[in-house]
Order: sequence, then C-alpha cells, then structure tokens
Amino acid sequence: MSAEPAEIVIEPYKKIVIHEVIENRFSDLVNAVLNEARAAGGTTIPQLSWCKGVVFQIYPFSADSEAVIKAQLEGTIHYSNVTFAVKEKYEKEVRMPEGTVFLVDESANINFVELAEKLKERAQFKN
Repeated sequence: MSAEPAEIVIEPYKKIVIHEVIENRFSDLVNAVLNEARAAGGTTIPQLSWCKGVVFQIYPFSADSEAVIKAQLEGTIHYSNVTFAVKEKYEKEVRMPEGTVFLVDESANINFVELAEKLKERAQFKN
C-alpha cells in the first residue's frame, strides 16, 4: 500500500510591513556590516542583498514571537527595519580596506524587486 503524496501549496505573503527604513551611503553601509561582523567575532565574510540597484539588509522581528508567527500565517510579514544604500552596479564581492562583503543578487525574488523600487524612490544618497 503506497502513501499518497502530500499536497504542496505555495502561498506568498500578501503584505510586507517595514517599520523603519534607514538609508546610508554605500561605503558607510559596508563598513557598518563589517564592524558588526567583527564585533560578533565572525570569521566568515558578511553578506548584503542586492536587487535593482539597491543594496539592503533586513532586520526581522524575533521569529519566536507568537504575534509574529500569527501575522505570518495570516499573510503579513513584519520587518523591524531595513537598512539600504544605492549601488547601481552588481558585483559579487566588494573589497574595501576594512574587509570584504559578498553581495547576493536577489533579483529573482519578486518581493525584493518591489522593495528595491520602493527604497530607490526614497533614496537621498544617489551614486
């Protein structure tokens, strides 16, 4: 007797709420990420997301929170904040005197494409 395969359902979020947006100049964002990695005693190369000319880092709320889990199951994801900088040209890695940061191309994620467009609209520090 063989078991029936499980039904697979892909159910994207309906809404993404960002509670704070922080813009930096690109070099300042890279330095901040490198400093955070060093302060945490990290030995790996830190990463930032890149999409449509914007580099960003998402800071979610605690995944252990019942309220956060409930909201996610209902289709809304909440981010505490998103830090970003304009960087038109994609590069796999950015080397600076302080260290190296990898950029991950997130262009295949439709939510990140929309996020990048919204962030770019508010950008004050253009390249």
